Amino acid sequence: MFNSLKRSTAIVLALVFIFCAVPAVNAEAATLKKPGNARFLKWNNKEFSDVAIAWNKVPGADCYEVKCTWTDNTHDAYSNIRYVDHYYNAVLFSNINYMHVYQARVRACKMDAGGTVTATSPWSNIVFITPWPRDVSGSVTSRSVLSLKWNIIYGSNGYNVFMSTNPGSSWTWRYSTSTSAAATSASFTGFKGVRFKRHQNYYVRVITRRKRNGVFCTVPEPYKTFYQFRFSGK
Repeated sequence: MFNSLKRSTAIVLALVFIFCAVPAVNAEAATLKKPGNARFLKWNNKEFSDVAIAWNKVPGADCYEVKCTWTDNTHDAYSNIRYVDHYYNAVLFSNINYMHVYQARVRACKMDAGGTVTATSPWSNIVFITPWPRDVSGSVTSRSVLSLKWNIIYGSNGYNVFMSTNPGSSWTWRYSTSTSAAATSASFTGFKGVRFKRHQNYYVRVITRRKRNGVFCTVPEPYKTFYQFRFSGK
């Protein structure tokens, strides 16, 4: 009788343990916070094809799921390697299309021993990846008129043209196109109110514009002295 009671008590305790343990695991998974401060990190080349983003780590995450698409949610640039180990909080997207604006998001995940995702956090804020035009060409038709052309950046809201006589110093705004991605040319006269000086080197940046909630956003360059076109006054 006593042995039977001990066995019954052990079975009940075991059932209580199992019953209580499962909700505890689910509760832990359910508390995964969305990754904070998802952000553009850097361009890894001047061709605008390799780029890195980062985010804040999430306690309790086993891995992170990353999604990087065009702004219409198609053409996932990271579909072959969807998950990033929890030790990392950054990822490199390679061979993206340099003529498209991308948007990236990340979420934290829990995984079981077999590698199956059992719970996820909400998606992070959107990180926009906005290439500058890579193929910029131009001609000086006289000492005063510069005509420029460049490749389209789909998903953008037009372009700004900046100029400098020293790319390591300051840049001066020179021209803004309409807010259309297809506005891929510009023509204007001189620099800082005077004709282009003979034998003076001029450097040109064509910067993609992207508008978010009615506000134009910062679009980082590959490096500080980067420019796409250079010419000399005639």
